Amino acid sequence: MNKKLKTVLIAALLVAAGAGVGAYAASTYGTESDPLVAKSYLDDTLTPKLQAEFQTKLDNQAQQLEQQIASANTTVNFSAVTLSNGQTLKCGAGCELVLRSGAANTSGSLSDVTTGSPLNAGAALTENHLCLTGSSANVTASGSVTLLVRGAYTVG
Repeated sequence: MNKKLKTVLIAALLVAAGAGVGAYAASTYGTESDPLVAKSYLDDTLTPKLQAEFQTKLDNQAQQLEQQIASANTTVNFSAVTLSNGQTLKCGAGCELVLRSGAANTSGSLSDVTTGSPLNAGAALTENHLCLTGSSANVTASGSVTLLVRGAYTVG
């Protein structure tokens, strides 16, 4: 009997403690100091505001990227570039070039795609061979040179 009474008392205490925790939670959540948020508020107010802020930031980033692309000297098609003696063509990553006339040497690492071989620093370009830069490379003219170039480059 004593054991049965202890079990009943413990069960009653647990029920009372659970009811107290539930009553405390019910009295503190959803009050003025900690309001519950209605789904209609999320749907009608918060979501459109967040979407508008996201769209504004996305539009700003897109505009900055468009400006960077427009300011970079990149071409979709090959463009003819003429260098005089001693001038250097500084090629960006992935720049493609074809020596059309004259003589030029590389001061960086290029890949001769036509032959499938690398052109190390100081090597001469071969006419009508497509060359590709890895990260960056420079081509220096020995006399008057005409190149076809596609990609980011500067002439110096």
